[in-house]
Amino acid sequence: MTKFSLPKASDKGTRSSIRIPRSMLEKIDIAMAQSSYNKKQRSRWIEDITAKFLQRSDAANLIAEEFIVPGSTEAIPVTLSSGLDERINQVLEQVIQEEGIRKDRSSLLRTAITQHLLALAGRQLSPRETRSQWLVEIDADDNQGRADEV
Repeated sequence: MTKFSLPKASDKGTRSSIRIPRSMLEKIDIAMAQSSYNKKQRSRWIEDITAKFLQRSDAANLIAEEFIVPGSTEAIPVTLSSGLDERINQVLEQVIQEEGIRKDRSSLLRTAITQHLLALAGRQLSPRETRSQWLVEIDADDNQGRADEV
């Protein structure tokens, strides 16, 4: 007699597409190859670097500063795990609360990719450096305000 069981829940993930600048696509392919990922593993590579990026203390600030020139992009499909999708939604809410700016999933993923490519080139700032720079700017603004009062 054959036994049948109920289907088991699986994490199929969330399908989406992200807008990537055309000039960045080749750099992504090179970075994937250097990390031993092939083109069929693009979603996994994006998931891995995004998960790493979201561990940064300054992730919300970097996402808020991300911008892109309209019309210079190409859409690429991506599938993300449900866990990462939930984490992305949490960080996007954090960006709204901390920065007062609404950003979308594409901007978060582009920022993660950009930060990874900068790290590979040795040009990425650490969270401490971005926070220190922010504190210097805030202090300068406060001092300017005081000078205007005098």
